[in-house]
Amino acid sequence: MSEWKEPLVQTQSFTIMGLRVRTSNAPGDAEMKIPAIYSKFYKEDIPKQMETIRKYDPLFGVYFAYENDENGAYDFLLGYSVEPNQQPLPGMEIVHIKPQNGRYFAIQPGPPEEVVPKFWAEIWNHPEIPKIRTFQTDWEEYSEAGIRVFLSSK
Repeated sequence: MSEWKEPLVQTQSFTIMGLRVRTSNAPGDAEMKIPAIYSKFYKEDIPKQMETIRKYDPLFGVYFAYENDENGAYDFLLGYSVEPNQQPLPGMEIVHIKPQNGRYFAIQPGPPEEVVPKFWAEIWNHPEIPKIRTFQTDWEEYSEAGIRVFLSSK
């Protein structure tokens, strides 16, 4: 990812329901809390609980409510797209994602627990990307087609 070639797009609004946690990229924080959310998500069989209300299949990992940039606290919500007027199921929360500008990145194939953190490390270390990120709402999409990441940007 030496160059920023991905086209700027504007997203539509959509709503995600799932499990939420407040975290940060401080050592020992996100690398513990985010995997714990994934574990709880599957242990509580959230995909089955949401089977009749989710709109389509990609699993979303949403990053939002940034305190400032990648160095501050932010919220992470793991879940599925639902109708905007859907009431949250017990123990779950909803985030409404507004239209915004950004870029999609396809992540190389491999085990998500390996390739996703590697992708984020490349983002944080890329000389140009931090300058154009807006830290509105970012997300990962997990589907049968693979994993892609949306970064809000200028």
